Amino acid sequence: MKILIIIFVSLAALMGCSGKYVSKDIENEFGDSIATVDSVTYYWKQLATDSARISVVKDSKVIKECIVKGPVYGAKQFDDGEIYILCSQEQIYWFDIRNIPSELEMLTEEDIENYDPSKEKADAVINVGN
Repeated sequence: MKILIIIFVSLAALMGCSGKYVSKDIENEFGDSIATVDSVTYYWKQLATDSARISVVKDSKVIKECIVKGPVYGAKQFDDGEIYILCSQEQIYWFDIRNIPSELEMLTEEDIENYDPSKEKADAVINVGN
């Protein structure tokens, strides 16, 4: 009888912990959850005042990481379902989850002021500031 009770208590304890421990570890290791899109979770981890990391996790495994450099303060999923990086109180940057680079270099306000669009090798440059 004692063995049956011990097995029952052990089984209940194991079932109570199942799944919760893993997701808590992932959140602690990779930072704050931004969003979950198509069973893939995106985590934001602020590394310093001028850098952060976005980890893309599926089935408890990192499948891609992106280092974000520059004046960034966080990221979140907006009502349109897209993920945006918060660069300042007035600026956001769309994070393309289909083409995730290994590194993003965000411009500082000083860089934007000194920016010369004529040096771009592009058909058009769109000014989204102010």
